[in-house]
Amino acid sequence: MSTLALQQARSEEWALTSRNLATICLLLVCACAIAEQFVTSGWLSSVAGASLLIFVVLQWPGISLTYRIFSILAPALAVGLWLGGMIDGPAIAAGVDRAAFFTLFLTSLAVLRESAKSSSLVRKCGKVLVHQPPARRYMLMAFGSHLFSVMLNIGALNVLGTMVHRAIRPTADPEAQRIAAIRSRRMLTATLRGFCGVPLWAPTTVTMLLVLSGIPQLSWEQYAPLGLLWALLFMLWGGVLDWLAYPRPRTRATFGGNLTQLVPLVGLVALIPGLAYGLSRLTGLDLFPTLLMCAPIIGLIWIWQQYRGRSTGVKAGLLLRRMKNSFPQTFTNQRNEVVLFTSSGFIGVILIPLIDPAAASALLTQADVSNATLMVGISLAMLICSFIGINAIITVTLMLGALQQIPDLDISPLVQASVISITWAVFAGASPFTASLRFISSFSGISPLRFGVLWNGWFSASVLAIMYLTLYLVL
Repeated sequence: MSTLALQQARSEEWALTSRNLATICLLLVCACAIAEQFVTSGWLSSVAGASLLIFVVLQWPGISLTYRIFSILAPALAVGLWLGGMIDGPAIAAGVDRAAFFTLFLTSLAVLRESAKSSSLVRKCGKVLVHQPPARRYMLMAFGSHLFSVMLNIGALNVLGTMVHRAIRPTADPEAQRIAAIRSRRMLTATLRGFCGVPLWAPTTVTMLLVLSGIPQLSWEQYAPLGLLWALLFMLWGGVLDWLAYPRPRTRATFGGNLTQLVPLVGLVALIPGLAYGLSRLTGLDLFPTLLMCAPIIGLIWIWQQYRGRSTGVKAGLLLRRMKNSFPQTFTNQRNEVVLFTSSGFIGVILIPLIDPAAASALLTQADVSNATLMVGISLAMLICSFIGINAIITVTLMLGALQQIPDLDISPLVQASVISITWAVFAGASPFTASLRFISSFSGISPLRFGVLWNGWFSASVLAIMYLTLYLVL
């Protein structure tokens, strides 16, 4: 064997070892986050923090430059503030606990996405949605994209975007090209809006993670009915605008596929919070952590079910092989997300003690800022930050943290959560810096900016206008 081949073999062996060690670190952090739901102990925070640091060191070559800055900034900021006497040990431990919980969120849902991406159910449902007749295509695409996104997150855009692209056949006829362009625009817009509606309620989104972490007095089961209502109105309003923009032609009715094929997917989406709710009632734990504990179990059962028709021994072997081969890669491929989420959550927690509640209250009193104006200002700040490339995780963490420090704040937690989630849903489909818009625009042949402003801009602006008007009428 040549020296070059030997070096390459050693490099591949180290990469595999590093990936497996990093996976063990992530699972250890998740175990600490789960244990924190039952007991409170300083050593759990220490183990979680050390494991996260080792994970970052092992994955350092694959971490992007921007996220490397975050991984250095977070501990450096904590050390600086601690040496300056501005924060104490418990504040740092609380930041580590928040980072560990965010790691549990990412890792648990990664198992769910891993199981969904190989499911024939997802592919069959996607084909049914794409081939619906024009009269009901928009609403079913939006609804289907919404369901897919609960399970697959941004992967839903890839599944449906690819199917839309394949469904539009190239042609030389100008009129056929015009109709095909309209069809593509309607389906891609519906797909994006269905995806953007997910942060309004779904417990599998980072939005709900940040909202529930930032507003401790609010639970997901308290907010979920209202969030589901916002999601329904969000998609229905998109359907109204689509109906006004594209009057239905008088065409012969076509069969678009059996919609009953969507029923298992609807049941699967409902199973996750339903099972978590039952377990939370039995154990007395909060619903959101319980859901994150249930998600990997449901994901593993889903993978097991995909091997139906084979003997139990064969299915067990295939499942174990997939867990050994695919899971470490799935977990470590989200290294940038782990760094961003954990760093942002950690920084947000350790900066909160620096906010002077009395000074913040006095400032609002002197400025004579109403509750409605305060919430509109927070929403606009989120939008501006999203359009200049500042990550929303940092923005929301700091804003919610500062908001909770204001004494005698008489804005309902439901209102706070609604404003944050609706604003998030809007900029996810408007800002060219968001991954969702960059992803879906790649199937349209136009830039993310043009897609967000020209194709989806009126919808986004109208949703914000309705929300702001409602805030001034209600608060």
